[in-house]
Amino acid sequence: MSALALRYDLRRDGRPPVFVEVPGGATQRVRLPDSEAKARLVGAVLTTRCTAGEELELFGEKVRALRRLERARLHDRIGVLTQAMGLISNLNAWENISLQAAYHGTHPVARIAKTARDALAALGTDPQRFLARLPDEMDTFERKLVAFVRLLAKEPALAVIDGLGEGLNREQSARAARFEAEYRARQPEGTLLFVDLAEEGIQ
Repeated sequence: MSALALRYDLRRDGRPPVFVEVPGGATQRVRLPDSEAKARLVGAVLTTRCTAGEELELFGEKVRALRRLERARLHDRIGVLTQAMGLISNLNAWENISLQAAYHGTHPVARIAKTARDALAALGTDPQRFLARLPDEMDTFERKLVAFVRLLAKEPALAVIDGLGEGLNREQSARAARFEAEYRARQPEGTLLFVDLAEEGIQ
């Protein structure tokens, strides 16, 4: 692929502009200057909406001009792993992974179950035991793992991962680094964007 999967432009008073372009099919790492810029980029992709000072194009479409059904169609092609992770505390890992698919009806549950089992096993986790656990019983890495498998189950053409290593120790960061290969094995033509803070922006 050569066309852009994502183009983002942020203009703010008194601050340098933020401009991000990600070619389709690429794996790219972007370091943004401050927490606000990072949150706005991730939020714009997650909601497929722009706020004041932003412009976002996804797969060549300007999201500001989209109608409701067009926005929903585009949203189905995107997976975002945010810092919040969005897990429901009284649902176990499997329910958190499968609920999204059951709600949107994007993929059969049996297919999602296979994706979850295979991905967890590939990432060194016992699927049967892990999928029965609640988020409150997990550490930060394990909650990220649930959110990542939920992203994989969506089979997104564009995956955005916000602060992959944040809150993780060295061993956990090494395990999380395997997320890239797992996404790429399942979406060889997909686009993967890691979003982090530049070192000078870390507070």
